Amino acid sequence: MRNTFQQSEMQDQVDDEISLIDILRFVKGAYKSILIAGLVGLGVAVAYLVVTPRQYEAIAQIAMAQISAANNNNNNNINPLGINIEEPSLLIARFSSPTSFPQRVLDICGIDEGANLAATLSKSIKLMAPKGAANLVELKTFGKSPEVAGTCAQAIFELIKNTQAEIVAPYIADAKIKLNDDIERLAKAKEVVGKVDKSGSAMGAAYLSTRDEIRFLLDEITALKNVVTSNQSGATRLITPIYVSGTPAAPKKQVVLAAGLFGGFLLGLLLALGRQEWIKLKVAFEEQG
Repeated sequence: MRNTFQQSEMQDQVDDEISLIDILRFVKGAYKSILIAGLVGLGVAVAYLVVTPRQYEAIAQIAMAQISAANNNNNNNINPLGINIEEPSLLIARFSSPTSFPQRVLDICGIDEGANLAATLSKSIKLMAPKGAANLVELKTFGKSPEVAGTCAQAIFELIKNTQAEIVAPYIADAKIKLNDDIERLAKAKEVVGKVDKSGSAMGAAYLSTRDEIRFLLDEITALKNVVTSNQSGATRLITPIYVSGTPAAPKKQVVLAAGLFGGFLLGLLLALGRQEWIKLKVAFEEQG
């Protein structure tokens, strides 16, 4: 029993050695085909790199427009820097629609091919919200040259800035109307209090109510002024200057060359295996015949 087990183990080792020898013999016999196929794959990759237009990348980090809250009532949950005019997720969703891009931006970004140019641009740019930043988006644009990629990023930034200014414009207009109305009410209330103070008459309920109204109006006027002034200081802005890489972002030369070479070697190996199997089948068929 023990001898049988040892013989079986030795036979397995011999089979493994034979398999390894067969593989080495196969590679030795087919290395020319594999090498030629690898060179062909490398040539195809080089041709692809020559034919495919280079794409350069520009990166911009954009802070959302913010505005002061008119009536915070000492709410500590409100960001002291202001509230976002538009949340980053809403901006990303808005710019995924082709209708967000006017013809001027399409011309600047060099989009001149395809049935729907705006749809092409909406798919080619990338907008994402970095983790841990509640008021920031990162924009990536691509162009046939570094200049085109940079000017495209600048054009889309200006588009975001203008559209967010349009979003907040009615709110600012209402705040200015309310501010002017409060200033008029404050002047009238001060006039009433001034007349009572000059007359020296006893303070009544109406007087006290007017004094309370003056304090309320002063607080509201301050808040409304903060809203109006924060429209300029909290406008959409670039966190850092737009970065444009001088190295093409696509196609990636090293990846394409490695893929072409590996694909050629694999194809050559498969062809050699197929040819070997075909010879075996042919020999077997002839022996049977």
